[in-house]
Amino acid sequence: MLQLYYASGSLCSQKVKLVLAEKNLDWKHYPINLLTFENLQPSYFRLNSKGVVPTLIHDGKVITNSAVIVRYLDEQFPNYKLTPAEPALLERMDRWIDLLDQFPMLEVMYGNFRGIEGFVLRRSVQIKERMLPQLIQANPELKEQYAAKLKAIKQLNSTIRNVKEIEGINQKIEPLLDQLEVQLSQTDWLCGTNYSLADTLWTAVLNRLDESGFGLLWEDNTRPALGAYLNRLKIRTSFKKAIQDDKMPLPMLLAGLRKILLGI
Repeated sequence: MLQLYYASGSLCSQKVKLVLAEKNLDWKHYPINLLTFENLQPSYFRLNSKGVVPTLIHDGKVITNSAVIVRYLDEQFPNYKLTPAEPALLERMDRWIDLLDQFPMLEVMYGNFRGIEGFVLRRSVQIKERMLPQLIQANPELKEQYAAKLKAIKQLNSTIRNVKEIEGINQKIEPLLDQLEVQLSQTDWLCGTNYSLADTLWTAVLNRLDESGFGLLWEDNTRPALGAYLNRLKIRTSFKKAIQDDKMPLPMLLAGLRKILLGI
C-alpha cells in the first residue's frame, strides 16, 4: 500500500506524483491543505518533522523529501526503471537532481508570483511566523521541530521581502537554463536517449518557472532546445495526471482563502 500526503499546487508533491504516474502506480490520497496550515498541526509534524509535503508511507515505512521519495519509488518498483544503468549516465542524473536540490525554488515562487496568488503566498508566510511560537508553547514535545520550522519561516519571510535578494536569486535562473540548453542540444532527455528521474523533477520545476513568469527565457527561439524539451514533457500522460489535473477542490480552496484573508 502506497499512501501519499501531498498538497495541491505543491511543487515537491508534483515531483512525486509525476513518478507515480510514470510508473502507473496506485496510491491512497491524503491531501493536506497548506492554506489552512494542516501541515503545521502536531499530528502531521509527528509524521514529517519538517512539516512539509510530500510524505510517502509504504507498508508502514515513512519517507520524506521528494528527491529521496522518487529514488525510493524507482528502487521499489523497478518494472519501468527511471534510473540509468550506465554509471556515467547515473552520475549525470544525480548532478541534475542535486542541482535542483540546491536551487532556491521556494524563494523564486514566493518572491515572484503576483496578483492574488502572490499575495496569498506571502500572507501565509506571515501567518505561519505568528502561529509557530504558539504551537511551540502548546506542544513542548515538538519544541525542537517547531523551532526549526520557525527559523526557516523567518528566513524565508526576510528573503521574499528583500527586493535585491530576490533579484539576485532571479539572476541565477538564466545560467541554470543555459546548462539545460547545452545538454538538450545534444540529447533528447537529460540523461541521454531515455527519460529518467531527472526529467520528472525538471518537468515540475520548468513548469513552475513558466507559471512564475520566466517562460520568456526560452520562448521565441531564445533557447530552442529547452523549449522543445518542455513541449515533449507536457505531452506525456504523467504531466496531465500530476500537474494539469492538480487542482485544489473548491471547498478546500474556500476554507484556505477564509483562513488567509479573514483569519477564520
